[in-house]
Amino acid sequence: MALKRRSFIEQRVIRMLRGDQTDDRALFLYEAQFGRLRDLAHRAGMRVNVPGTSWLGRDELSLLAWLAQAQRVLSYTKSFHRDAMLTLTVVHCAGTLNALGIQLPPLTLQHASTVEEAE
Repeated sequence: MALKRRSFIEQRVIRMLRGDQTDDRALFLYEAQFGRLRDLAHRAGMRVNVPGTSWLGRDELSLLAWLAQAQRVLSYTKSFHRDAMLTLTVVHCAGTLNALGIQLPPLTLQHASTVEEAE
């Protein structure tokens, strides 16, 4: 799936997840936090593309959906992965997005259910 077809907000969060160093100050400030999410996802067998990749992978879409779910109040009790540290880091990163005023759109959640049904 082409990354450019996603919303601006989703593209921004994917850049944060990939560790893309841009002139966006918020992305730079939270590089370590999203770097931890990237590392934990990698250890769990998930692939996060390198900065500048023009397409969005299935695992990145799952992470994006988990972040969107974690931004919803009722999702704080949801376990996104059997690795508890990965789940905790998803919730922490979602809280950071909320603090930055970055709210992933509900459409992100719809795409997540499509990915989960395909697996």
